[in-house]
Amino acid sequence: MIKLLSGFIAMLLVSNISPNLFAQNDIIQVTSKRNDDKSVDISYTKKLPGSYYVKLEFTSMTNCYQRDFEKVVKSNSGKLLKLRPINDKEHINFSYKLNYIKGHPNPKVDQDFVYVLPFKKGESITVIATTNLKETYFDAEKDTNWKSFAVDRAAAETIFSMRKGIVIEVISQYNTDTTNTYKYTSKMNRITVEHEDGTFARYIGFKRDSIFVKLGQTIYPQTKLGVLDIFNNTNYRLYFDISYLKAVDFNSIRERTIVSENQTAHITPYFYSSSEPVFLENNSDYIVEINEDILFKEFNRREKKKYKKNPLDFE
Repeated sequence: MIKLLSGFIAMLLVSNISPNLFAQNDIIQVTSKRNDDKSVDISYTKKLPGSYYVKLEFTSMTNCYQRDFEKVVKSNSGKLLKLRPINDKEHINFSYKLNYIKGHPNPKVDQDFVYVLPFKKGESITVIATTNLKETYFDAEKDTNWKSFAVDRAAAETIFSMRKGIVIEVISQYNTDTTNTYKYTSKMNRITVEHEDGTFARYIGFKRDSIFVKLGQTIYPQTKLGVLDIFNNTNYRLYFDISYLKAVDFNSIRERTIVSENQTAHITPYFYSSSEPVFLENNSDYIVEINEDILFKEFNRREKKKYKKNPLDFE
């Protein structure tokens, strides 16, 4: 039996929208502290790694000129802003609404960055350009910037990182349902990595409890990520893509409609193969390659020194 997508979450996964965008919880907490000079310090704590765009919408404000505030935060904690009184003899009274979303809106993406294909160096792979299931199964408007890939393998191979970054999401809870043949399912284990320029790489298709990296870990090109899971009881499949957060409209996000504007934009990255940067084409074959320039491009001095002393520490 062919089992297609069921439920809205499946579409979100394929469209690269995280369900966390719609459900505010306690990932970020905001606190305020009144000072003796009648000013107020507003600070935050963040429970998950990665960049978050935070917006405070002030619904009321007296004795202060502060407007709505927005900032991208990366650290686990820190100060957001200081409210200063107009009249330093009286307190500031205020209320606000907290909104936040994972990512850095419209970051300065390095469009010329050269990525490493996510398999072991020397492997030959065939790349498939995937379709957007939001368009295919929900009759929604086509995403003009959609760009995602898949690779099928005959065995449970290890997947490797395409670029240096920080692991911001690890999902390793699903077992393969061997009773159905899927065209796609949302119940696939995955890893999301944030890069220095604000882009995100998603790797989807890991076997449960076979992911090697941890939340918050810094990884490097050709770091081992995990082992592929069986797909359709015949082969092993990896889905991967690279995207970034576009301008954020929290009202649109709250509507949760299929036809609302996607909050992410995919990029068409260069990959290194045949000793040069190339764009991936559908049903085309590529050799996984890497050179020192690509490997060390985002290493700092300490990391480069450590790598040359013991490269195995970076696998």
